[in-house]
Amino acid sequence: MRQFSLPKKTGVCVATLLLAAFTVQFAPSVARAADPVQILPADPLPAFTESKGTPAPQSQIVPVTGNPDFTQALQITTTAAPASAGLDGEYEFALGAPTSAAIKTDDAAVMTFWARSVTPAAGQDAGYATAVFERDGGSFKKSATAPLRFTTAWTKFSYPFRIAEDYAAGEAHFQFWLGYGAQTFQVAGVSVTDWGQGTPAGYPTITYAGRDANAAWRTAANARIDQYRKGDLTVNVVDAAGHPVPGTTVKADMQDHAFGFGTAVDAATMMANTADGQKYRQAVTNGDFNQVTFGNNLKWSHWENTTERAGITLPTLKWVREQGLAFRGHNLIWPSWGNMPADVQGLAGDKPALRSRIDTHITDEASTLTGSVDAWDVVNEPYSEHNVQDVMGPDEINRWYNLAKQADPKARMVLNDYDLLEDNGWDKRHQDYFYNLADRIKSNGYPLEGIGLESHFTGLQPTAPEDVYALLNKYAALGLPLEATEFDVATTDQQLQADYTRDFLTVLFSHPDVTAISTFGIWEKNIYNPLVALYNADWSRKPNGQVWHDLVTNQWWTHATGTANSAGAYTTRGFLGDYVVTVTANGATEKVHVDLATNAGRTVTVVADGTPSDDTDLLGNGDAEQGSVDWYGFSPSTVKAETTTVHGGKGAVRSVGRTAQWQGPAQGVQVAGGQSYTSGAWVRLAGGGVSSTTAQIKVKLTYTDGTSESVPLATGTVTTGGWTHLVSPSAVPLSFNKPLDHAEWWVSTAAGTNDLLVDDASLKNGA
Repeated sequence: MRQFSLPKKTGVCVATLLLAAFTVQFAPSVARAADPVQILPADPLPAFTESKGTPAPQSQIVPVTGNPDFTQALQITTTAAPASAGLDGEYEFALGAPTSAAIKTDDAAVMTFWARSVTPAAGQDAGYATAVFERDGGSFKKSATAPLRFTTAWTKFSYPFRIAEDYAAGEAHFQFWLGYGAQTFQVAGVSVTDWGQGTPAGYPTITYAGRDANAAWRTAANARIDQYRKGDLTVNVVDAAGHPVPGTTVKADMQDHAFGFGTAVDAATMMANTADGQKYRQAVTNGDFNQVTFGNNLKWSHWENTTERAGITLPTLKWVREQGLAFRGHNLIWPSWGNMPADVQGLAGDKPALRSRIDTHITDEASTLTGSVDAWDVVNEPYSEHNVQDVMGPDEINRWYNLAKQADPKARMVLNDYDLLEDNGWDKRHQDYFYNLADRIKSNGYPLEGIGLESHFTGLQPTAPEDVYALLNKYAALGLPLEATEFDVATTDQQLQADYTRDFLTVLFSHPDVTAISTFGIWEKNIYNPLVALYNADWSRKPNGQVWHDLVTNQWWTHATGTANSAGAYTTRGFLGDYVVTVTANGATEKVHVDLATNAGRTVTVVADGTPSDDTDLLGNGDAEQGSVDWYGFSPSTVKAETTTVHGGKGAVRSVGRTAQWQGPAQGVQVAGGQSYTSGAWVRLAGGGVSSTTAQIKVKLTYTDGTSESVPLATGTVTTGGWTHLVSPSAVPLSFNKPLDHAEWWVSTAAGTNDLLVDDASLKNGA
């Protein structure tokens, strides 16, 4: 995406196209103050004289018989393919007609024409072009842009849209982009009419195939959701001796989705110490989202603004991770001059210097944030943004993936682009470019690990759900996880927006290769296009926001209660994610964490021994806000309070005087055999020794016979450069037969005896 701004080809268009899979609906016929006014010349076909390209497109007016709507057509022929494989190739060849009347911003307009293919481009199954209404020169600001696909049969295209800005007569034009290869097609019945301000009586509205509640695709999608997004959770309840406990009450309460539901945010606005900032934070953490992206703050120019980085970006990223939210990095390189720092273009004539500048940036940002970013949009929008590739060659992209992976081995590396699902699915040139690029990167062995499908829909062409699913299958053939990274719907029709949000989320949630769906912002007052927000300016939910909330936290959420059978077992089918399972037996309540991660299901055993356990932290003072209370070090090391270098709150603990790697901060804990546990802690090295090493969270079990063993719960690389979150990937069982004397939780390192800092630590029952 742009700087939290408009998608590439949509301008500020809020219109919708209905064709083939779509239907233009007209309001009941009532009197209007005035009829729509034609803003093209009275006879539009001869007015198509504005041609572009070498060789220029050829056109002639030809007779048409057998069609009651028109008797002549404009036949357009292109004889060459564009030089560029990217977006600029689409408009390398063009043919347009100027407007003949003045129009005003926000006027309702309708663009209508008929088209058919005579001879498609070599290797194509149909004719392709793009219809555009825009300023003729200057900014070329667009009011409507719609990719087209037409067969040999005459088909009517009709696009209701809004005028983006004031145009005097002749300042705008209706144009066909023709950079799709040598082909011939015909257009007829061309008109662009101005209906005036507001929504005049009779102005067409939009729907799409599959919108109705009984559409057949819904049955198949819901069946896939049950197959791929749910699993059987079986809870076996036993007593301390391992015997089944029938008749117990079992509850399974979902805590979080395994699937990613995310949003982009503006870091400064979200963290502002204002009423709106508080509501923004509440909206991000109310359960609707489990992952976050910064819309702008990690883009190259923002990253090199050290004031923004230190004062806004890094503190906000820390806050996001503290909320338990996943984080997507957007983006490492957006490879056109206008999307990079100003000095980069000046290096275009010095390839080694240009390469060094880019390499240094990728390595710097990715390595600085390693451990905090779950996935990186390494390259953003290469179809339209390719200045660097034009200088360095198309395979330069491959190096960027290697560099990013070397700098941050933990994060997934993603290729992100727009118009891959949008536009009625007709932007085939863009789709093919992206697919072939991704396939080339992956097939050549470079670490491409995910496909980002931006999914910015306008009212022009909301792709029918069944066609979205077919496109997902196309990209799934790459063998990589898919995610919608910037989903929204730009239209003034809020019911259409809400219905399409419901259907888009449903069809993506039903596809087995899709892992996440993110919006590109939520709040009307701080978003690249206020039309697409989920919340109004006053923080009330719009209809699309209510749909999102209902799906994510209600329809696709599991709260189940039942009774264990005669074998002490209870089974429920639930959506994949994290659960707290509560078992009530023998006068006590047991609570354990369960990760239902795959549709293969999960079976867990809960020991109901008559001793209550709850979902509280088994560590005392795990956040170190009470200084070193409850903490100690294995002799001769000791633990003291740390208030200068902390992860969260006002305090951490520092392990000092370490003479061996195994020495580290520790606490005594109460654990039980047969139970499982999860643990986490934020850890970093102090200076004065090794700069990086592996650290582990362990539980040391000491038995009454004097023997002991250690069980690792979490591991990760810790450095002197920042905090690392060590966290259990799943619950770890503690199984032992000897009588236990005592247990200790502690952190150790594989090398070095630097002081070791720990903050925000936890140990909980799991399963």
